Amino acid sequence: MPAEYPRLRDPQNGRIWTANARVVDGQMLARLGDGNYEIGSRAHLIRQRLMAREQFTPRDLLDIQLETGAEFLTRWRELLLQTLTPAATRGNANRARFREIVERTWSGKASAASPGYRLTRLFRERASEMIIAFVLVECYEADRAFDYRTIRRREGPIWALVSQKPKHLLDPRFASWDQLLVAAVDAAIEQARREGGLDAPWSQANVTLYRHPLSAGVPLAGRWLDMPQRPVDGDLYTPRMHWGSNAASERMIVSPGREEHGIMQMPTGQSGHPLSPYYANSHEAWLKGEPTPFLPGKTEHTLTLTP
Repeated sequence: MPAEYPRLRDPQNGRIWTANARVVDGQMLARLGDGNYEIGSRAHLIRQRLMAREQFTPRDLLDIQLETGAEFLTRWRELLLQTLTPAATRGNANRARFREIVERTWSGKASAASPGYRLTRLFRERASEMIIAFVLVECYEADRAFDYRTIRRREGPIWALVSQKPKHLLDPRFASWDQLLVAAVDAAIEQARREGGLDAPWSQANVTLYRHPLSAGVPLAGRWLDMPQRPVDGDLYTPRMHWGSNAASERMIVSPGREEHGIMQMPTGQSGHPLSPYYANSHEAWLKGEPTPFLPGKTEHTLTLTP
């Protein structure tokens, strides 16, 4: 029934945010069900920025949409540095180099230029995979196509395991949880070396990928139809959400009645025709996060359809 839809009207703090995260609890959550919500890292950062001040300009709100704070991976970086002890790196140049890069090049941001962010993310992926491989072994045995990454809320249980280190849930291949985590570092090192080397930046694994629907089926067409691949700050876990072809389809900030001050950004361009000068006319500003007007400019061309 429409009367049962969740509503939030004029909250006391004057702010509403979602970022694809869960926004209800209790009976309402039971009614709506689990829609495979995001883990909440983006919503957390947005909330922090919205609560940090009382007034915002359109540019201030655009900056929130462009936020790339790496809070989600910060604790994994700390765990990584704790794992690579002097004993773990002694006599192993790759581990020592891995630690040195993570320690030196970490900026606290999901920066396209950061090798430290890339290596920390690889460590989390490999450690999570190795932990889940044993805990959910029955799932893998029942379904060869099972992929733990489809479980959106996996971070909480996995972090509890690496924090509490219960012996009965440790893969018997390892004598201790510390040994498992060191093995995860080694796996991350091997992957990093295959994919550009330890010093390669985050953009090595995450560049824009905007392809025309026809380019995949027409040889060489992508050279003219696709947007050029470019390094961009951000990740799945930041308000500036960017992961390959997954990113913000638009950024819009507008106050009713003050539309002339609004901001509108979109990837690619206004025209779907590759020979049009408007085929990619808004893409550069979208990549750079440059504010562009919400309202249209002066009409340059008019298309008239006649029967």
